[in-house]
Amino acid sequence: MTRFRSNYEEQFSPSFQWLSESQLEELHSATIEVLERVGTRVDHSEALQLLKEAGCIVEGRVAKIPGWLVEECIRLAPKRVTLANRKGERCIYLEKNRSYFGPGSDLPFTIDMESGKRRKVIKDDIIKAARLVDYLPHLDFVMSYGIPSDVPPEENELHQFEAMLTNSVKPIVFTSLTSENTQKIIDMAAAVVGDYTRLKERPIMALYTEPISPLVHTQEGVAKMFTCIDHGIPVIYTPGVVAGGTTPVTKAGTIVQMNAESLAGLVMAQLKKKGSPVVIGGGATPLDMMTSATLYGAPDTQMNFCAMTELSRFYEIPNFTEAGCSNAPVPDAQAGMEASIGILMSQLSGANLVHDVGYLDGGKTGTLPFLVMCNEFIDASRHIGRGTRVDDNTLAVDEIEKIGPAGQYISSRHTAHNFRNEIWISGIFNREMWDNWEQQGSKDLLEKASDKTREILGSHESEPLPEKVLEEIKNIINR
Repeated sequence: MTRFRSNYEEQFSPSFQWLSESQLEELHSATIEVLERVGTRVDHSEALQLLKEAGCIVEGRVAKIPGWLVEECIRLAPKRVTLANRKGERCIYLEKNRSYFGPGSDLPFTIDMESGKRRKVIKDDIIKAARLVDYLPHLDFVMSYGIPSDVPPEENELHQFEAMLTNSVKPIVFTSLTSENTQKIIDMAAAVVGDYTRLKERPIMALYTEPISPLVHTQEGVAKMFTCIDHGIPVIYTPGVVAGGTTPVTKAGTIVQMNAESLAGLVMAQLKKKGSPVVIGGGATPLDMMTSATLYGAPDTQMNFCAMTELSRFYEIPNFTEAGCSNAPVPDAQAGMEASIGILMSQLSGANLVHDVGYLDGGKTGTLPFLVMCNEFIDASRHIGRGTRVDDNTLAVDEIEKIGPAGQYISSRHTAHNFRNEIWISGIFNREMWDNWEQQGSKDLLEKASDKTREILGSHESEPLPEKVLEEIKNIINR
C-alpha cells in the first residue's frame, strides 16, 4: 500500500528566531547612530586617510562614519566566505545556517593528562591539540588551543602556526601580534600550497584580529587586517568584550557597541579593497560583578551570541562566535552543561564560525579530553539540527501494517536499515546497564574521554608535508 502524497516535499531543519525583524532594525539604526554621533578612534594612518577620503568627518584620530557609507560597504562585502584545507579542498562555506566548530587560540594553562596538575602550555601541547583536532570529525577547523611558554614571546604565533600547519590538514584560524609576523604566516601557508596565487584562490586560513573596546582600532590590529587583504586572506574582525566592563551591561547596548566596532572594521576593509572577505560578530561575555570573572558559560553570553548571529544574518555577512566553553575549572557536570548548551544554541541559531570549543576556567585553562567530550556534544547537536525526516520510509505506515497488533520491531528489516540514522549513537557516552558498566571499569565520561584521547594521540598522525616545505617553514621562522 502506498499513501498518496503531493510531489512537493519540504523537510524542516530545526532553528529558532531570537529577535524580531523590528528589533534587528532598531539594533542596526542604533549602531549607525553610534558611528555617526560618537565615531570610532583609528590609530592606523592609512585607514584614517581612507575614511576621510570616503566622506567621514575626521577629528584628530576619531572618525565619524556616515550611515550611507556603512550600508554601501555592507553591500560590497562578500555574502559567502570559503576556506580550504591544506590539500586545497574547499570544506568550509561561511553562509546562512552553516555552522563550523573549532577550538580557541590563547589558553595560558592546560591540565596535564598524566599528572592531573595545571601547568603552563608548551609547544608540544599545541602539536597534540592539532593532531587531536585533525582526527576528531566534528571539529572543523584548527586554532592553537594555547600560548606556548617555551618559545620566545615575539615568535609565539609563528610557532603556533607551524604546529597547526604541520599537524593538521584542516583549515586554520590564526592570531598574530604584528603585521610582520602576519606576513611570515602568509609566507608559510604559500609555501605549503605552492604560491601566493593559489593561496588567494583557496585560502587555507583566516586571521582573527580585534578592535579594542570601546571603539578603538589599533595600529597593529588594522595593519594585520590590511596585510591579509593584500593577499586575499579572509579576516575575522570582531571585538572581544566584557559586558559591564568594556560595553554597557545591557544586552542590547553590548550588541550595539560590538556591532559598531565590527562594522567600522568592515568599512575600513572595503575601503582598502572592495569585496574583501570579512567575518563579523565577536565574543560577548558579561562580567560577573561578584568575582570579576568573564562568564564564558553563562546563559546571558549565549543570548548575546544568538542576537549577534541574527544581526549578521540580517546583513548577510558571515559571523564569528563562541561556544563549547565553560567557567568550570575542570571538565565536570557544570562544564558539560555550559558547553553543550552553547553548542546546541549555536547550531540552532545558524552561527557560522564557532570557536573556543574546549575552553575551561573562563578561557584560561584547557585539557585535551574536554575537546573529545565537546566533539560528542557537537555530534549530538548536529543530529538535533538535522530535524525529523518525514517521508514514506520514516512514516512507516507499510511497516506498521506488516507488523500488526502485538508484533515486535526489533528483528524488522526496516529497523536494521534505519536505526543508525534515527537514533544518535555516541562514541564515548555511558549507555551500558549498571552491571556491564561495573564490569567495564565503572569509568565516568572524563575517564572514557581521556582513554580516547590517548588512543588518538598514540595512533593518529596527520598527512605529512614534504621535507622541502618543512625546511622552508623553518627558514621563515628563523628569518
